[in-house]
Amino acid sequence: MEKLSYAESTNMRYGRRRTRQELRTVAQALPFVLPGLILVCVFILYPMLKNIQISLSEYKIVEGKMDFVGFDNYKELFTEPQRRFWYAYRNNILYAVVTTPAIMLFGLIFAAMINSMKKNQVFFRTMYYLPVITSWIIVGLVFKYLFNGGNRGMVNYFIVDVLHLAPDYINWLKHEWTGNFVIWLLGIWKNIGWAMVIYLAGLQGIPNELYESAEIEGANAFQKFTKITFLLLRPTHFFLIVQLLIGSFNVFLQVLVLTGGDPQGRTSVLQYLLYDRSFSLFEFGQGAAIGLVTGISIFIVTVILNKFLRSEQY
Repeated sequence: MEKLSYAESTNMRYGRRRTRQELRTVAQALPFVLPGLILVCVFILYPMLKNIQISLSEYKIVEGKMDFVGFDNYKELFTEPQRRFWYAYRNNILYAVVTTPAIMLFGLIFAAMINSMKKNQVFFRTMYYLPVITSWIIVGLVFKYLFNGGNRGMVNYFIVDVLHLAPDYINWLKHEWTGNFVIWLLGIWKNIGWAMVIYLAGLQGIPNELYESAEIEGANAFQKFTKITFLLLRPTHFFLIVQLLIGSFNVFLQVLVLTGGDPQGRTSVLQYLLYDRSFSLFEFGQGAAIGLVTGISIFIVTVILNKFLRSEQY
């Protein structure tokens, strides 16, 4: 056998020593990491894999049977004559397109107003944030009363009886586009306070020296807002866009309370369709397929946003 040189033997000893040190480090860290890994496997990885399995099967929960059917659940979803899946997917996209800019716009306006106040900032922050912490069920029932289709609805009362803008009462929640409009309006109203708090934190992180320098240079209020405030809030804009677009795929309670997906699924969304297929029709395979499509959609949106709207440091 050929003898190893001194350098080679030294490298081998050093490599073995380094390996032992790394194993010792792993052994020391394992008791702290292992509980988290177990929880991730039990509550994230296993449900994800189980969901994929159910989406490819006809799952009879009462009998405990799961018959493999391949992609039949997806085919039935995508090709059903009523097109309920495509209406739900369309409504999720429309919800994101309509509510995200409105929430960000009003959140920024209210944050700038509160940030410029000398007194009572805490009071107004609390008042604007109250809708955020109020239950979706409660505010949904309030909106359902406001947009009641008969003469008992407050909106109809003002439009028809007070302002005389329409000849007859509008059945807001039973028509496709008026029902979607009420769902969007509720989403905007409830989330403005959250966006306001995020923007307020960003505004308070901008140094006052920048505004003072701009004022010395003769900049007016509009120029200071567009050239300093808006630009330096780019990381906040990015964060809000990501969170709001992802959140638009989780719309459920407002549809459940306000319209129930009527008429014929035209105001439904993916999460409500998942609920309806799984717990009303007991088609768990299709429900799991909807959940998987939703997860893939959220992943694609996140990747696109990170690629094209990556926040910049200032």
